[in-house]
Amino acid sequence: MLILFIEILIISFIGSVFPVFSLSAESGWNEVGVRANFQVSSKINYFRQYDAFAVYGLPWEWRGSSGWGITPNANISLGLLNGGAENEFITSVGTAIALNKPEPGISTELGINANVLNRRYFAGQDFGSILQFGAYLGANYLLTNGLKIGYRLQHISNGHIFYPNGTPNPGLDMHMIGISYVF
Repeated sequence: MLILFIEILIISFIGSVFPVFSLSAESGWNEVGVRANFQVSSKINYFRQYDAFAVYGLPWEWRGSSGWGITPNANISLGLLNGGAENEFITSVGTAIALNKPEPGISTELGINANVLNRRYFAGQDFGSILQFGAYLGANYLLTNGLKIGYRLQHISNGHIFYPNGTPNPGLDMHMIGISYVF
């Protein structure tokens, strides 16, 4: 919830500070890629995640005369979460805002998502629920040929939303490295 508040605050601030903005950005699928992740620190087991993802650009943007701006997007992913000798599916859907220029170079992103595991218990870990909430902060570099490399720090946990009393909420903090193609 704090991440959503921060996103709204940033968008409101940028929208009021930039003298030039556009509400007519092109919407549509604009990026596909893969990511490999590894856990920041081990709890019971060491977890790794591998996923394929796609990004859908939303039809708004706030861009200043310098070219820098805020662009919102929606994203989906389908992946494999590995812990010990066990593999389970994980999928996510969410939103993000990116601070970028529409040309090669550095960009940052801040996002929230809902993750669904196919099992609550696996690899000796009780995740408390199959529904996990996530937040991430990332940095990317877009190359001139449309390839983008990126890093993000992601946190997922059940947030004690559905089972507030005594349910485990171990959470996972993961480093994510990705490569994608931007259309």
